[in-house]
Amino acid sequence: MSLLIESQKLKRTGYLPAFLAGGFLAAAFPVVYMMVKAQELTLASGKPIAVLMSANWQMMAMLNILISICGACTMYHTEYADNGTQKMSVLPIRQGNLFFSKFVIAALVLSVMVVTEMAVLAGCAEYWFPSYVFDLTEILKTAGFQIVVTLPTVMLMLVIASACKNMWVSLGIGVILVFTFSIFPQDNAVLGLFPFASPYQVLSTAVENSRTALYVIACGIETALFGIAEVIYLKVRRCYE
Repeated sequence: MSLLIESQKLKRTGYLPAFLAGGFLAAAFPVVYMMVKAQELTLASGKPIAVLMSANWQMMAMLNILISICGACTMYHTEYADNGTQKMSVLPIRQGNLFFSKFVIAALVLSVMVVTEMAVLAGCAEYWFPSYVFDLTEILKTAGFQIVVTLPTVMLMLVIASACKNMWVSLGIGVILVFTFSIFPQDNAVLGLFPFASPYQVLSTAVENSRTALYVIACGIETALFGIAEVIYLKVRRCYE
């Protein structure tokens, strides 16, 4: 029920078209990059998908994060506009359920974006790398890993957006965080676990450094902790309203 309500709210916000457009923009980046750097990248050693991810994922991940930030801000702007949150509070619906419904929608749309991007990367590998052999399992594993390491960022951004009645405040916080964490050294295991930094991690590098399980488990725990923090925050806010 909550998921249906949230879906209805987002119909007129342009949320879904914006995410799809952002996904296609991120997916177009490796195509353009290969047109310019094809000769250099095709000579690089390693699996074609790993080579393409290493060359393109930093920019693609940043676009995914920025789109997720805008999406979270849009979701809660509709809540706070015209006192929508206060009106919803008198209905027999838990605010926590609405929050997690937002997260489910954001996670699903993110998954569509990442799968689209991985499909384009596979297409680039097929076109520019003569030795490439399509491996669906590899594509799915890579897509799944990239989704999991991005979920803490999506969850935390929703928490920030829920706490800020002014959309521009939450948007500003998100943009500051994304550019702050983007300058952190990505090869550092600890710094790479932080939200807004973990989406830049690449599966091939994680496997090479034996950190795949670390990132998956840590990001899963972070996502759960941010969700619990939101539930606590909603209860505290309700006591003071």
